[in-house]
Amino acid sequence: MTKTTFSFGTKSETLQRLVPLLRQAKILPLQYFMVEQWLSSPLQCLAKVAALTASHVVVRSSALREDGDASSMAGSFTSCLNVDASCAEALCDAINVVVASFDKMPDLRNQILVQPMLDDIQMSGVVMTHDIQHGAPYYNINYDDESGKTDTITGGCGVEKSVMIYRGCALEAIHSPRLRALISACRELENLCGEVPLDIEFALDNQGVVYIFQVRRISLYRQWHPVTERRVARQLAHVRAYLERQLGPKSGLYGERSVLGAMPDWNPAEIIGANPRPLASSLYRLLVTDSIWREARAAMGYHHPKHQPLMLMVGQHPFIDVRASFNSFLPQQLAPCIASLLIDAWVERLASNPQLHDKVEFEIVPTCFDFDFDSQFTSRYPGLLSSEFLSAYRTALFGLTRSILTKQGPGGLNDSLDHIATREQQQLLADGLTGGATDWGLEQVRDLLQECRQWGTFHFAIIARHGFVAESLLRSARRLKVLSETRIAQWKTTITTVSGELTRDFQAVCDSRMTPEAFLVRFGHLRPGTYDVTSLRYDERSDLFVDSAQRMSSGVCEPFAWTREETEAMDALLMKEDWGISADEFFSYAQKAIAGREYAKLVFTRDLSDALAALTVWGTNNGLSRDDLSYLGIDHLLGLITDPQLDDLDRHLLNEVSQAKSRCADAELITLSHLVLDPSEVFVAPMHRALANFIGQQCIEAQLQVLSANSQSSLGLGGKIVCIENADPGYDWIFTRGIAGLITQYGGVNSHMAIRCAEFGIPAAIGCGEQLFSRLQSGRQGVLNCRDKTVTLV
Repeated sequence: MTKTTFSFGTKSETLQRLVPLLRQAKILPLQYFMVEQWLSSPLQCLAKVAALTASHVVVRSSALREDGDASSMAGSFTSCLNVDASCAEALCDAINVVVASFDKMPDLRNQILVQPMLDDIQMSGVVMTHDIQHGAPYYNINYDDESGKTDTITGGCGVEKSVMIYRGCALEAIHSPRLRALISACRELENLCGEVPLDIEFALDNQGVVYIFQVRRISLYRQWHPVTERRVARQLAHVRAYLERQLGPKSGLYGERSVLGAMPDWNPAEIIGANPRPLASSLYRLLVTDSIWREARAAMGYHHPKHQPLMLMVGQHPFIDVRASFNSFLPQQLAPCIASLLIDAWVERLASNPQLHDKVEFEIVPTCFDFDFDSQFTSRYPGLLSSEFLSAYRTALFGLTRSILTKQGPGGLNDSLDHIATREQQQLLADGLTGGATDWGLEQVRDLLQECRQWGTFHFAIIARHGFVAESLLRSARRLKVLSETRIAQWKTTITTVSGELTRDFQAVCDSRMTPEAFLVRFGHLRPGTYDVTSLRYDERSDLFVDSAQRMSSGVCEPFAWTREETEAMDALLMKEDWGISADEFFSYAQKAIAGREYAKLVFTRDLSDALAALTVWGTNNGLSRDDLSYLGIDHLLGLITDPQLDDLDRHLLNEVSQAKSRCADAELITLSHLVLDPSEVFVAPMHRALANFIGQQCIEAQLQVLSANSQSSLGLGGKIVCIENADPGYDWIFTRGIAGLITQYGGVNSHMAIRCAEFGIPAAIGCGEQLFSRLQSGRQGVLNCRDKTVTLV
């Protein structure tokens, strides 16, 4: 940016000084006057407003300290929109409202700014010319292009969308004409205002003309690291080159292209977070996304994309290779020509509907045959397959699904449940880690993780896939009106999962019917961050049973039985294609799969949690804190067993920790969309809106309570809407606190917390997305309306 002698003033003064200078944007005619002038000469002030010759105006604050260099005071004062300029009474009322808002910082020199209302708006919002947290070189654009209003983004009440554009991005690389026009206007303002980051309020009319409503300095810029821009520029070139290699054709996978997503399939954003530390991401890779994910599906009869990893780390950010994921949902032995057509169509549908990135199993890929497969597939992919190819695919998918429902050996639901039960018995018989052992070594860590892979995550993956099949068939029956959504929801509340057992036993401790020690034998290993070594286990928390008078969330306990009509209708569906099971057998299967998924998660996370506990002991003995360990990859740590460090171990590892911290700090500066469709999105990254998954039909208004992994268990949550980032099983303790509702930033329709809330009859919005969740973090009161599928601040 070019240094200039431009002088910022109040909001009004800054806009007035910019009027004759702008070429890429416009500023509406304006009049302003001081509070002192309004109080002494109101008629003169009204005459100024009349000079605007506008039918309706906006009356805004322009306080002396509102847009200062040290503090913006954004949102501290009132604005009145769409005021009838022909009505003196309405105009006086609006001006007085604005003046009254100055009571927080009274000064007779504060100003009232009046401008015409802008009509025919196609887009409005706010641009920060740098990332406000770190100063990363991105234009951060939050906008509303649906309501036609100008204040929805600043007021936090609109349909918010977001896009991040790298500051070094060429204009021709920005495909959207309106974004090109907006960035041109921003760059002009930067040149005029000098080398200072800007906060710009804007709108575009239906002719594409950019209007500037406000320009102020970002007051936090003095806290930013001075070399941030150079660090990001260096990294982005490497990230783009990596994406070009990964997203094109790849040997061993069907499909011409891929996309990367943070939330499809095994959903790393939900499980380990959008920017995890090396230990968490390497554990997730070891236990799930390296090979277990595809080996488990192959055991069930799905196609096996051998040697393909599921999760890729892009600038320390975890992404699912969607093409690899989709390959693993093909039936085995499907002809390559059919498989290629399907993968390309599935990837294209997701790319065209990015809001479905956390619903791929239900909205993109037919992961099993269901009762209305024919109509669903035809409506989504008309003309994709010839009648011969469609018949072959239909036959293969039905055969796979029938086998899944009736399978008794490896890959079957009962077989995996038996393996999980066996492992739990082995765990309970073994000596636990809660006895204060001080000699745990890396060998114990390795052994526990191997048990977790062999007995835990492999069989959990199979059981979870059975759960998805059950859910798909239930949804299909609902679409055909064989079962109603209300009845399915009622049935789910009768399914007792380990979460129900946890809340029951927790209440027993509170009522002195069970000892804390007995509770912790089974549930003590749980931690809110399952893969996070810095997150404390239940048996490491001193506040777990504090405030024990608080009663647990009450589930719906009314007796339930499917009616004869419902059972007969389901039987008719199942006999139509010869599924090989009856309605009663299907309901039993679905109940076992839904409950079994949560049971398997409880069991495998014990091995993982114990491994982290053993690693913590080893770290303490070698001068490494939990925080230090979180920056070291598990592969490197376990490699010390066979390739020991011949230098002082703590010095060597702490040096690696320091380097890893630097890499993680650099990673925070890079912004990528949750769904990366093309390498060019390194420079233009749309933050695709997430469509939350709503549980239940209730509408509640309550106080919001945001929790983190290390939030105190003693927090009073009764009657509140709890907001958590990840739908992690370690947060199960919240269901012992009488919560009114739950909102999560990440999580799918069949995720852990979705099942929990369905079981307890608690209204929830699972996976509301980053934009909405960030607004909730600053709110006090919210309305969770599951009936109308909305979340709003009060």
